[in-house]
Amino acid sequence: MQPGMYPPPQQPKKRNRALFWIGGGCLALIVLGVIFAVIAVASAGHVVTTTINNAETTITANTSSSSSSSSGNQVSKVGGTITLNGVQATLVSIKTYPGTDVDIPRAGNEYIVVHVRLHNTTDNEVDYNVFDFHTKSGTGNITDETFVSFVNSSDQLNSGKLAAGGSVEGDIVFEVKKGDHQAELTWQPSFFGNAGDNGWILGL
Repeated sequence: MQPGMYPPPQQPKKRNRALFWIGGGCLALIVLGVIFAVIAVASAGHVVTTTINNAETTITANTSSSSSSSSGNQVSKVGGTITLNGVQATLVSIKTYPGTDVDIPRAGNEYIVVHVRLHNTTDNEVDYNVFDFHTKSGTGNITDETFVSFVNSSDQLNSGKLAAGGSVEGDIVFEVKKGDHQAELTWQPSFFGNAGDNGWILGL
């Protein structure tokens, strides 16, 4: 090399540039992978939470609907209580009457006077109706109450409303077949229910 002349500048090595791009690409992939992992975990946590909350809602609704309605055909006996939609009905007692000179049952039949008590355990006002009660014979014949003169009208159960926590009781008269050991007093306060459901075995 001649005096006063400088060596030509060296070109940057291509290998170092390639390593730079490779390293940068790997770092970018790692960052993207971390971001996607965080999003996936957050999404999974949201789905799990939603599923659990929905399950709790369903269970609560089923439990509520089950405890408040007590739906289905319930069978009890004299002295027992049946609960429907938060209203308790108790068959307190039953008496049999052969009839009077004025009130004469059909041949082979007799009158029964049942004393029932209703208690509203809900926080709302509810309706009650004497026509919600029937008798069902052992052969499945369902009949309404019978009107007689030997029961004091002030003792009879009528129709009305019960305030929250309120109660009422009274007598209802029916005509049934003598010695029908399978006869029941039934109670169905729902318009859409079967009149023969929810009964007390009368034990005649």
